[in-house]
Amino acid sequence: MKKIVTLIALLIVVVAFPQNFKPGKVSKKELEETENALNPKSNAAVLYREHRTAFVYNQSKGFEQVTNVFERIKIYNPEGYRWATKKIKSYNHGSDREEVSSIKGTTFNLVGGKVKKTKLDKSNVFKERLNDYFMENKLTMPNLQPGSVIEIEYTVQSPFLGITDIPLQYEIPINKMMVDVKIPDFYVYRNYANPQASNSFTFEESDKNIEVVIRERSGLGTANYGNFKRGGGSSGIQSYKERRYLLEEVNVPPIKRAAYIDNLDNYAAKAVWELTVIKNGNGIPKMLSNSWESVSKTIYERDDFINSINNSSFYEDDLKNALGAETDPSVKMQIVYDLVKNKVRWNGYYGYFPEQGTKKAYKEGKGNVGDVNLLLISMLRKAQINVLPVLISSKSNGIPLFPTRYGFNYLIAQVEIGGNTYLLDATKLYTTINVLPERAINWQGRVILPDGSSDWVPLYPDFSSQKLSYVQAEINPDGTLSAKVRGRMGDHYAKEYRTEFYGKNANDQIDGMDKNGEDVKFSNLETKDLNAFTKNITLSYDANATSLVETINDEIYISPMLFFAQKENPFKENTREYPVFFDFPKSDKYNITIKIPEGYTVKSLPESAKSALAGDAVTYSYLISESNGMIQLAVAMDINKPILLPSDYQFIKDMFGQIVGKENEKIVLSKI
Repeated sequence: MKKIVTLIALLIVVVAFPQNFKPGKVSKKELEETENALNPKSNAAVLYREHRTAFVYNQSKGFEQVTNVFERIKIYNPEGYRWATKKIKSYNHGSDREEVSSIKGTTFNLVGGKVKKTKLDKSNVFKERLNDYFMENKLTMPNLQPGSVIEIEYTVQSPFLGITDIPLQYEIPINKMMVDVKIPDFYVYRNYANPQASNSFTFEESDKNIEVVIRERSGLGTANYGNFKRGGGSSGIQSYKERRYLLEEVNVPPIKRAAYIDNLDNYAAKAVWELTVIKNGNGIPKMLSNSWESVSKTIYERDDFINSINNSSFYEDDLKNALGAETDPSVKMQIVYDLVKNKVRWNGYYGYFPEQGTKKAYKEGKGNVGDVNLLLISMLRKAQINVLPVLISSKSNGIPLFPTRYGFNYLIAQVEIGGNTYLLDATKLYTTINVLPERAINWQGRVILPDGSSDWVPLYPDFSSQKLSYVQAEINPDGTLSAKVRGRMGDHYAKEYRTEFYGKNANDQIDGMDKNGEDVKFSNLETKDLNAFTKNITLSYDANATSLVETINDEIYISPMLFFAQKENPFKENTREYPVFFDFPKSDKYNITIKIPEGYTVKSLPESAKSALAGDAVTYSYLISESNGMIQLAVAMDINKPILLPSDYQFIKDMFGQIVGKENEKIVLSKI
């Protein structure tokens, strides 16, 4: 049944720029600008951003979502060059794909009082497959200089109904912004702001009547949801309303980066669009009532997901040899975990579906997150271990605001043995059971039960990671300080150390150790169990410092925390609009002994002190004493609650300020 369709009114995305922001018309005034009036310390600023989305009718495809983006950005200094790199992500899997086109870019510079343009060459636009589902177009603007103005524009055509979140705030100020979204009324979206953002904006809404003539040559049409077709054998006019959402804003402040934050994008202003109803050509609605339960079940029941768990023939011999006669479930869990980590390495791609299939990943020794952890789940089940898949959103993916399969992009395993629950991720060689990579620790995950139902499970650890340091120090006659240090770190602290130093020799480890801004040299480093991932790391080394001891007349001044003292308060803002994330519960302890030099006595010591936040979320103790020619200091800091609310911020800031002050107080020794 071939149809000839004539459109009386055609939806077209027309880029109609305000008079002062026509592409290619950059003024000398913009090029001569040396700082942003809204935020003088900013390295760059968006002079104008325009985002237009509309559903364009295509005779062969029906309605297609088309988005045009235009940005003009001012670069004030070299630190702002990063805003001249653009990454455009698009869905691309099988026959379902979005197309990125019409990528254009121009760099404007003021040379000899004249405006010089440098066009972006197509050869500098690189297209890369991120994983089995997404492509990325990446470009970097040419001929960048302090003072440059750049323009970037592109189009994304999508066959999908889901509207991508529209950013309304960056880390740099936005002088002027316009967002224009046009939607046929047979698609009903709920539009709302990011509830975690401190800035929110209101769209103006209006309706416009649209008419489309459909002429059918013969045959019987159907009433499809989402793209109308007129039934019968005669011509007719299809009428509908187009709803327009328009936002125009000026002087949008930047979102501020701060210490101890999970993902800054979680707190940036953005427009979120949730599809709730689809109507057919006759106006009959179909309600979309997604829930996390239904999203999880849909993922779980897909063939490539469940088949990856059930397919075991290709590894059965290896698994049997690895397990031997072992019957203890906890030992079997560790054996399987080590087998997968050593057999298949993560290729850097995320995803909860397998990219190439667990069999191929096992054979080739590499795969995406889905390949690796579905294989882990499959092997654990084959070993008679009670294991369930857990869908999560990685830290970089943020926190989804409504149920959608795109809200998940990662997969781990949950094991239950003897009433105890364990979380496992085999994508990193030196992670251990219950010690997830940092990228996977993001609020909560969705565990899927055997019947397809699901529930939330917390991802933050409920145990504290320990770091202990024992120091014996003495002040030398030449005013330098020598010390012997022994340390031990476990769980997440050990994972962090291995992340930085695994595979490196002692000299490389010394070069990378934190000297805390002091003139100190480390030597004779010995590390134990760096490669034994289930054990704590222990280390010992010598330290020699020339900047820690200050001699004035007959008195010696020294901070007893030596090169471990916190130098500044990481919390500098007067207020904070998002939570404080300490990543994991932790316990830091220091036991420091300083030998009093011969011929000196203690004139004064810092006072001992203790402090705590409400509910012992954070506790700190500083206990110092002198006995038998020795000064002994015991410092303990425990962060028992890894996430603290903005309402706690002032208390946290004050407490850390007191800690910094205490740890930089001096012992005063006087000559006898």
